[in-house]
Amino acid sequence: MNKNSDVLFRTASHDDVDDLAKHHRKMFEEIWINRKIPFNPVMMEKMESNYIKKLVDEFRSGSCHAWIICRNEQVLSSGALSVCSYVPVPHDPSPNIAFLHSIYTEPEERGKGYARIITKEAIDYCQKNHIIRLYLFASETGKIIYEKEGFVSVDNVMMKLIKSKIS
Repeated sequence: MNKNSDVLFRTASHDDVDDLAKHHRKMFEEIWINRKIPFNPVMMEKMESNYIKKLVDEFRSGSCHAWIICRNEQVLSSGALSVCSYVPVPHDPSPNIAFLHSIYTEPEERGKGYARIITKEAIDYCQKNHIIRLYLFASETGKIIYEKEGFVSVDNVMMKLIKSKIS
């Protein structure tokens, strides 16, 4: 970042959880609006509340690392990385993997490279901590940024959403 800029890049802390959660919610609302998928505001509130709990727990345990770009205490962009245990594989015998998530930049601040800065910081964190596998789910908008940073789409990943059984 420019030394003369009033924009500050910093590591997020527990004190930033509400701002991180607000960006997480805005990200999903924007994705769903762009895809013309209606969303339930009550479910979005529940998601935001659960995301706050997740961040609090992960900041406490040290498994979440997040970054914020701000100007005069206003958060312009943010993103987070969650480290977790997963299955070792032949090309990576370590059980440690990371998920990059919730990267969001306020619409009027886009095109300034903020998401790229956060993405590079997450990659740097993984390199320093010997984490080889870094995953993310990319929106159409974000895909371009991530591909420029070396991410590739994987065609052998599947997901099933399981409905809870009410007893």
